[in-house]
Order: sequence, then structure tokens, then C-alpha cells
Amino acid sequence: MYQVVHTIMCENPTKKMWDSYLYFESEPTTKAFLQQTYEKLNIPKANVYAFQNASKFIYYIKQARQYYVSAVNSDLLVQPLLLYYGMVSLLKAYILTRDPDYPSNTRVLQHGVTSRKIKKNYYSLAEDEVKVQKEGLLPYLHSFLSKENLKEKYRIQSLLAVIPELQPAYQKLYKQTSLIPVSLSSHRNYEKLCTIFYLPESVLDKVHLTYNGFIHYLNRYNEGQGVFLPSSLEVPKGIIRLEWHHPNQIHVTESGDGFANKLFLHDYKGNFFYKIKMETDYNISEIVNHYMIMYVLGMLCRYETERWGEIVFSFMSEDMYMIQEFLTLSARKFPNLVYDLLLEERHIFQTD
Repeated sequence: MYQVVHTIMCENPTKKMWDSYLYFESEPTTKAFLQQTYEKLNIPKANVYAFQNASKFIYYIKQARQYYVSAVNSDLLVQPLLLYYGMVSLLKAYILTRDPDYPSNTRVLQHGVTSRKIKKNYYSLAEDEVKVQKEGLLPYLHSFLSKENLKEKYRIQSLLAVIPELQPAYQKLYKQTSLIPVSLSSHRNYEKLCTIFYLPESVLDKVHLTYNGFIHYLNRYNEGQGVFLPSSLEVPKGIIRLEWHHPNQIHVTESGDGFANKLFLHDYKGNFFYKIKMETDYNISEIVNHYMIMYVLGMLCRYETERWGEIVFSFMSEDMYMIQEFLTLSARKFPNLVYDLLLEERHIFQTD
């Protein structure tokens, strides 16, 4: 999906990321971008659609920016709602690049998900669920991101489990490990086009496989041209050494799709993680993941105001720790994910 990786060194990654969106707030550049995008998709009358949609696209981006700015400067009592609608504006801009007639009907303007009505006195975010509807923004967005079907319901803890940056908080709060950091060798082998990396030996116990069986298991989930191979060199006890070979990529950090394997994820700094469980709950686009979690928090904020206030302001809820971590992360990462989608390139904004 992503052609290349761009690492942008800067003093303020969040500011630099949003400054990069200014490219889409100019009518001439937006028209050219939309026309090029539509032509790549073989959409007839690409120039006409680009002219018609330029202003709409620009206002989606500008509105999203204002939602995010307002959210960062707002009280936690209303922050999830502002972030959610910022997400929606960004996603509408992306969908417009895939469907020049969007919105063609009112059904695609619905949320596309519902959350269950809270009846119990006790509330746990981890145990809450989100239900996917047949029509609306979420399923329509998903149709452009993946060929796999969405499940009917998702448990929030399962969604939190596969967000790399939340793993330290996830382990502290839920006493479980769902992602394992991958240790990459920075060595570039220009002859073999090979990336060497390390994992703790305990991963073999978790999947009940031998070293060679584990490599075969990894290769089952490849989605690109890369393949995993064993390493003949000895390593210290407690870790395993593996190789990732690609016909065109010198190193995995230079690959737009990373390992291009369902078992591996990466954070917004470019670090990689191995996914311990391979289940349907753990195998959706991170953009869809963020959307569903933020929807639940937004609905709590909007319709369960008293309970939301208790979560935010009392010392009785363990959810507050994870909620604060997620809101802070999503405010930074989600616009980055959409920016990558729009340009079909990964962008890592890092401090000097």
C-alpha cells in the first residue's frame, strides 16, 4: 500500500505533521492532487471531479485541524467528542479521494457503528463493546482499506491490545502482553538485501513451535514479497535471530509496508512489534481501530455524561489511565495515519 518511508527530522513532530497538511489547503495543489489520484484509479472525468471536489476536500481538512486544535486545548470532559469529529472530517477527506461522488446517499454519512447502552452501575472500558453496522462511515471506509470482512462486534480491550504505543499501559493495567518489541539490526547487507532482527526465545513457547516451525508460521502471513529465513549464526541464550529477505528492499525500515506481514505492527516512530495472537479481533486496520475506540469514548462523553464525569474526575475508575493514554496518542497518531493514506507513503516525524 505504501511506496516509501520518509523520516522528517523536526523540533516539534505534531506541529510539523499538521504543517504538512497545509499542502492540502491550497486550491491549485489540491486540484492537482485529486486529479492525479482519480486518474490513478481510472476514474472517468478526473479533471472535472478534481475541480468539483477541491473546495470540499480543503474544508474537510481545515475543519479536522480545528477540531484537533480545540480538543488539545479543551477539558477532558469534552475532548473525546472533539477528537472523534476531527477523525470523521479527516476520513471524509480520504474517502473523497476514493469516491469522487461521496456522499452519494445519506446512509454513508451514518457513524457505521453503535455502542451498547450502559445499564450496570459498574462500567469497564475494557469490557465494553462496539457493534459494526452494515452501512455508514466505518464499513464504507473499511471497504477501501481491506478485503477482509469486519466482525459484528469488537471488544475494546482487544482493540487496545494491538496499538503499539499503548503496550506499556496495557501491560500495567491488564497484566497481559499482546505485543513484543522487535530488535532490529541496523546493519545493511547490500548483497543479500537482508534485515536481521531478534525476538525473545519465549515467543516459541507462546505459539508452541520450534524455531524452524516458527519461521514457517511467520511466512504464512506474508502479504508482500518479503520472506523470513533462519539465521545460521549463534546467539546468546534467551533470544532468537531471524532474517527478512526482500528482492527490492535493503532494510525493513526503508520499506513503506514494513514487514508486510499480518503478525507485525509498527508505531509512529518506526519501531516494530510482533503480535502474539493472530485472531480476527487483532487483525484490523489501526485507523479503523482508533475510530471504534474513539466512538465509544465520544458516546460516553455525549450520552452518559454523569458516568463520564465520574470516570474523569473520581479516583475510583482504573479506566482513566488507559483513556488518557489513548486520547493523547490518538491526537498525535491518527492524523499521521490519514496523511500516510492520502499520499500512499509513510511519514515518520521525529525530533532532531
